[in-house]
Amino acid sequence: MKKIAYILVLVSFFIMGFSFASKVFSEEEVEMKIIRGRNGHTMVKVLTPSNLQRIYIEIYHMESRLLAGVHADEYALEKVKGSEKNVFLIHSKYFENKKNITFKIFPGTSREEIFRLGDLEEIYEGDGPQDTMESVNGFKVMSFNIHHGKDKFGFYTLDKIGKLIMDHRVDIVGLQEVDKYVVRSKFEDQVKKIASETSMHYAFGSNVQWMGAEYGNAILSRFPIESYQNVRLPGLHEKRGLLISKIRVGDKSINFLVTHLGLTREEKKRQFGVLHKYVEYLGESTILVGDFNSRADHEGIQNLKYYLLDAASGSEHYGQHTYDGIVMKTRIDYIFVSPDMKITDYQVIDTNISDHLPVMAFVEF
Repeated sequence: MKKIAYILVLVSFFIMGFSFASKVFSEEEVEMKIIRGRNGHTMVKVLTPSNLQRIYIEIYHMESRLLAGVHADEYALEKVKGSEKNVFLIHSKYFENKKNITFKIFPGTSREEIFRLGDLEEIYEGDGPQDTMESVNGFKVMSFNIHHGKDKFGFYTLDKIGKLIMDHRVDIVGLQEVDKYVVRSKFEDQVKKIASETSMHYAFGSNVQWMGAEYGNAILSRFPIESYQNVRLPGLHEKRGLLISKIRVGDKSINFLVTHLGLTREEKKRQFGVLHKYVEYLGESTILVGDFNSRADHEGIQNLKYYLLDAASGSEHYGQHTYDGIVMKTRIDYIFVSPDMKITDYQVIDTNISDHLPVMAFVEF
């Protein structure tokens, strides 16, 4: 009996210790900062431990009047001082033109974190080292859904993609439907292979993982990729993401984003909402490309035009299809740029190496 009692005591201490450790882990520091952009936009940035994939925030005026309750489940994984944090963005529209704002954050546990707007550290977008590199006035960008390296009949065409990029002298490419170690694509790391063939820098945003295989979006760039992060997009079907990068183009940094949206009306509505938030947050020097699975008259596409310019506007190729299916052909692939940039050329490239056609634009500052 004494032996059994001794074992029970040890088990109790183990459980208590595990509970304490779990609580400490879940109660790592939550940070909150104000991000002010060059064009006057403001966002609240919430940094949480990487194990928290959703948070709830209550926003109060004068500590008593509830202005909004915000459920946030779109986040970006960011490395901060050597540790990984999940970053959530809260739009300033909930408290614009008001002072004495209090935030109550409920980070998935029984506790709450309280922050006051006036106490938050302010970070100004664009802070950083002074420009020291040679000026670049213009560059070519491309968006291409590579259909995991196969044409519309299922023949493997990955070896042709690098050549197409080099033949058209493209500087920055956003790729969708990219495989990494997937059986259907010969277990190749597709973006790494294309980057090697083209001598370009690359970034990969994994949205689907299964038994070591991955699938998502990617970026190739002749210019250095300074940083990148992959934002999880909401949806109940195939997991989708928004890959965000900062690329050093000569003496300037640009924001280059690539995405691949879902198929249903409801998930696209929520996903477009995330795109709008990040585009407004990033402001100037922003390029957004991808397969939006939406025609040009879709509400989400039209709303993006409040912040960005459609690279095809005014082009003779505006109405040309980009999805080249056997039965259906329609325009669903786009390049958008912020209004401080200028498009001097837009093309849809005629090729049969995917079930989509690559779209390309020449961008000038």
